[in-house]
Amino acid sequence: MKLQIPFFLLIFLFFTKTIFANENAQISYIKDIKPILDNRCVTCHSCYNSPCQLKLSSFEGLKRGANKESIYENRLKAITPSRLFVDALNEKQWREKNFYSVSDTLEDLQSSIMIELLKQKQNNPLNKGTYSPETDELSCIQNKNELNDYLEEKPYHGMPYGFPVISQKEHNLLTSWLKQKDLNSDEEFEILKNEKDMIERFENFFNNSNIKNQVSARYIYEHLFLAHISFDKNSNNFFELVRAKNKTGPVQIIATRFPYDKIEDDFYYRFRLIKSTIVHKTHMVYEMNDEKLKRYNELFIKPKWIEKPYMPPYDSRISTNALKTFKQIPSISRYQFLLDDIHYVIMTYIRGPVCKGQIALNVINDHFWVMFMDPKYDLAVKNKYYLDANLHNLSIPNKYGDNPNLIETFSVVENYEQAVEYYKSKNAIYNAYYKNGIPFEAIWKGNQKEQNDAILTIYRHFDSASVHKGALGDIPRTLWLIDFPLLERLYYSLVAGFDVFGSTQHQFLVRKHMDRLRIEGETNFLEFLPKESRKEYFNSWYKGWIARYFTYYVPSKNQTSINYETTNYKKEFVNKVLKYTNTELDKINYIKEDYRPSNILENYENIDQINETLKMLTLPNNSKLIQNYTNDKSNLAYIKIELNDGNSLIYSMVINRWHDNVALMFDEEGRLDAKKDRINFIKGFIGSYPNIFVVVKQNELSDFFNLIYDYQDTKEHKKRLLKYAINRANPKFWDVYDWFTNEFKKQDKLKFGLFDLNRYYDKAINDLD
Repeated sequence: MKLQIPFFLLIFLFFTKTIFANENAQISYIKDIKPILDNRCVTCHSCYNSPCQLKLSSFEGLKRGANKESIYENRLKAITPSRLFVDALNEKQWREKNFYSVSDTLEDLQSSIMIELLKQKQNNPLNKGTYSPETDELSCIQNKNELNDYLEEKPYHGMPYGFPVISQKEHNLLTSWLKQKDLNSDEEFEILKNEKDMIERFENFFNNSNIKNQVSARYIYEHLFLAHISFDKNSNNFFELVRAKNKTGPVQIIATRFPYDKIEDDFYYRFRLIKSTIVHKTHMVYEMNDEKLKRYNELFIKPKWIEKPYMPPYDSRISTNALKTFKQIPSISRYQFLLDDIHYVIMTYIRGPVCKGQIALNVINDHFWVMFMDPKYDLAVKNKYYLDANLHNLSIPNKYGDNPNLIETFSVVENYEQAVEYYKSKNAIYNAYYKNGIPFEAIWKGNQKEQNDAILTIYRHFDSASVHKGALGDIPRTLWLIDFPLLERLYYSLVAGFDVFGSTQHQFLVRKHMDRLRIEGETNFLEFLPKESRKEYFNSWYKGWIARYFTYYVPSKNQTSINYETTNYKKEFVNKVLKYTNTELDKINYIKEDYRPSNILENYENIDQINETLKMLTLPNNSKLIQNYTNDKSNLAYIKIELNDGNSLIYSMVINRWHDNVALMFDEEGRLDAKKDRINFIKGFIGSYPNIFVVVKQNELSDFFNLIYDYQDTKEHKKRLLKYAINRANPKFWDVYDWFTNEFKKQDKLKFGLFDLNRYYDKAINDLD
């Protein structure tokens, strides 16, 4: 017995020491805190659309804090940019720009705003009502009084906002860390040796004093300033190309509103490591390697230029139009540079800051394909006088800057007159070159080393969009054919020349100009159809007299060079293009003429049976579900099918809304027709903003498919749906989110980024009884 007392005393002392040691141990930001922020907070707080501009994707973003001004709002004057890591570089500078801390202890509160909102969620874990962070009126709490008013009015709106509470362990770690007096980051970044070597080679190219290198570097930079550059596929590092004060040492970035703004002093092109957590909605990967550097020399340095090389002026009235600014560089070099990475280029239109919000995106249809003109047949490349003769008619309204006046704003009407002039000039030149119509071979076959990019698919998900390689879905209503002049103007209008901090007038001009550019792409496609059919196709895309009034179409007088065997010209043309470009048919969504739909089975034994039913559900009027859920949070679902063998299948359910036309900015609801909406089911992940997660077991597929097919707005069907759809109030929500996130990372490490939950289905459903 005497031996037992010291033994138990020893055990007690050991555990006591261990407990106190753990309590007093330094909490690591990188090991303990950042994983919580990434997995539970960055889902909403990561970009321009972050509530209260609070970006939690980096330690610097947390320390910067929040701001009451919304970036995406109507305003008469442009505002000062507030880009993290660009427009201010330390906490003091951000405070001068009216950002306030959410992590510091407030004197009148004896706590931080962040701690209080986390605590509120712990005390009131239920989600009640609706939650839409991007559109809700958020108070952006700055002091004790605002906090008290907010929590009194919205007691169930603690953080995470509108999603289940974080675990007690996560809460304790986060709040304990936030209570420390001086928050520090122990995050370390390692750049691999081969990355350093590649950076040195590319910086030498960009900063070479040779005038060809200088002009080429400017052209390339203006197209890559949003890129997440990868030098090594196996590395987790991504870099951005910036203009800096210094040639060596830590990068000292020079902040400019536009990438073509003039910098008075000497500057250097540098590569800067991206320190923020990668989120999918802004993740545009561009790979750089020895082959790419060799390609730059082949395209820009070795060829003889059109004019003696010179540095173009940094004049915004000129610089917004790259067709004019860089006319000294051969057109074939510029166009081929864009085609080499065409998926990246088109993605910048979609994932750049312009493509947020319904008003910005209702200029395009929910589903269409994009093709490209082969450089060998594009007269803007082939004929050296083509661009010079049309430069006046190829201007873009971004030349008025971020703050155009009313006269400049209303002058957008002139663009329609310019468009008519351009089409007449273009048609005359093309008719002279191709008297029998543009050859079918004028359609680009894609990059031989990067198959499946001859055709790209655009999906619009109400107020977001995505671009994908290949021809996904069934034959769309509209198709675009993009040539060099259109490709370059799209980029400088939507990306290089678009200012998210600009005035409403600036954004209005960009939106209206996109009408012209969209019609131009559609017109290029229609030139391959019989002359007598073109107007009918065009009118079918623009139903309603108002739409007809605000649109224009100037077809050429040339007949097509294609011999058609049927009167379904569009379908026959598409089938020819798919075969010519070696583009695979979408096995689920593409409907052949001899297709016979199958019935929903009682049991599903293999993947082929599942895919066959999914194909049937894509047909018009074969889904009552999407006719009942038509709001802006019902456009994109990620579906996990748990197979009996333990494996899982992943599909994205994309809902393509029917629009009578996309010619008008407002009253979109009045131009929708839910009975004509269709579903696409795509293997893997589509888009960045899932509206709902769905989990269904293999043995439940019959019930699930029947629910999609014949859903009724009844309590019984709503209950059945909630068995599969993971509502934001579901206690298992975070487990499901983590599974989809990890699975996406497994499938594509290089293109992986965190999904955004700002547009998740907004109604919190706790009980239907």
